[in-house]
Amino acid sequence: MEAYLWLFAVLGGAIILGIALAVGANRSSHATRRQQDAGERGARELYHKEQNDH
Repeated sequence: MEAYLWLFAVLGGAIILGIALAVGANRSSHATRRQQDAGERGARELYHKEQNDH
């Protein structure tokens, strides 16, 4: 019976840790509005620069 308690504790801890890591990775992967705007502005500048070079 004690072995099942340890099994539950170890597996439960691993599952909780995995969920916490997944949530943290998901939250940090989204760019803020300011970052999105800066990326779009940079992409437009590069596009127009390449169009003017040709």
